[in-house]
Amino acid sequence: MSAYLGIDVGTQGTKAGIYAADGTLIAHAYGEHSFTYPGPGWVEMDPWQIEEAVTGAVAEAVREASARGVPPATIRGIALSGIVCGPVLVDERWEPVRPIIPYLDMRARDEVAAMRTLDPIWIEESGTDSLDTYVAPATLAWVKDHEPAVHARIAKILSLAPYIAGRLAGLHAESAFTDPTHLSGWIIGWDAARVAFSERQILALGIDPAILPSVVPSTAVIGGLSAEAARRTGLPAGIPIAAGAGDIMQSNLAAGQRQVGQATDVAGTASLITLTVPGLDPVISRIPGMLYSLGTLPGTGFYWGYVRAGGLSLRWFRDQILGRPGEDALYRELDARAAAIAPGAQGVLFLPYLSGGGPEIGNAQGTWLGLAAGTDTDVLWRSLLESIAFEYDGFLRAFRSRGFAIEEVLAVGGGSRSPLWNGIKADVTGIPWRVPARQDGAVLANAALAMVAAGDAPDLGALVAQWVTMGEAARPDPERHAIYTRIAAARGRLLDAPLRTVFDEMHALRA
Repeated sequence: MSAYLGIDVGTQGTKAGIYAADGTLIAHAYGEHSFTYPGPGWVEMDPWQIEEAVTGAVAEAVREASARGVPPATIRGIALSGIVCGPVLVDERWEPVRPIIPYLDMRARDEVAAMRTLDPIWIEESGTDSLDTYVAPATLAWVKDHEPAVHARIAKILSLAPYIAGRLAGLHAESAFTDPTHLSGWIIGWDAARVAFSERQILALGIDPAILPSVVPSTAVIGGLSAEAARRTGLPAGIPIAAGAGDIMQSNLAAGQRQVGQATDVAGTASLITLTVPGLDPVISRIPGMLYSLGTLPGTGFYWGYVRAGGLSLRWFRDQILGRPGEDALYRELDARAAAIAPGAQGVLFLPYLSGGGPEIGNAQGTWLGLAAGTDTDVLWRSLLESIAFEYDGFLRAFRSRGFAIEEVLAVGGGSRSPLWNGIKADVTGIPWRVPARQDGAVLANAALAMVAAGDAPDLGALVAQWVTMGEAARPDPERHAIYTRIAAARGRLLDAPLRTVFDEMHALRA
């Protein structure tokens, strides 16, 4: 028997899954990540803690697989995915020089403002007009401006999954790599037509080309599991490790998104709507907040709109408001109670900008409107769920305005396990929301990628299609859709003018 290990290094935690060659899940485990908040709007993650979460989750999955009669020696390949925005800065020994500044962080505002004075080559080359604090060059510029001694120690700049893969393989800086999907996760600084870093943009942004990694295919083997990583995980040394791919891209693949015109809801810490397209679209590229990236399958690309703290808003409510961190069962309990609340959450609107809004409302903050003495946690929870659906509706309208007839939205990620939330999204947008029959997400696509990298399967897309079939769809209710359409219009009017002024004033107070 042969088995394959997929690892998804997400924002809130790492998932590890061991799969058989027919796609059967043998064992899985999870390791939670921690965050620190050094200042208002600042978020940091400890790369050492993330590595411990990864090796801990893998070790647990290996033990579970062994208990089920699948020994570690059967694992023939490893592949990882990870968050695409939030670079890891390493020295010559592949050791981080500072904590990670992830996409949730908003500190690099001044650096973004400086970038806006440059010739926006990225519109043509990278497929976006959106500059925000999560773009890798902005993070790098902030470190250069505020931590020059740290900046001087940077040998390479990596995405999170390649960083962890390199740690598992015992690599050093001269072997630094990225794959096309993580390259596009830079948002700017890369050339979509050439699938390479853009020399013009890199020069204009003041980045030293020497710190850039080489670009290799997602299926390329970048090394074998080191003896030290083998000791920590319980796996044999030498297992080939693939270059891997971004978590959004692998989530799309696991959802079944492989054709032009297909859309996917990646319901993770950040909530995303993606649309596969035949290439760069000059109109969509200029829509504020719309980004372009490459898919894992060669020759594929997609646009995506995002809510930076979409799924994180739910964890924030559970942990910070209700004071019950780690209680995942609470999500289902809250869903059950919120299902009894009528559409519109009794006139309560939540604006899910806990980590800022898009570039068109950069000063936005998390906000509740319409609270009353009778507002309880059930109403607040429903307003949270509805808020993400309203954001999605705007993105889907933008896609449809370019002639894409979106017949349904595929759903993947932790949030897709909520039938209530899927139903709300369908009712708000008027589009069916379909969840695959299995909801493993990116970790499944990673295991398939590991199988291809190991030489045991020829075609990644065909392999995932064999492993994943489509399930039931939540279909929109016309009456609820009509209610939500009226609410969405009122919400849009609030965001177009009065709330921008409020956000700007509140940002000044926070500063």
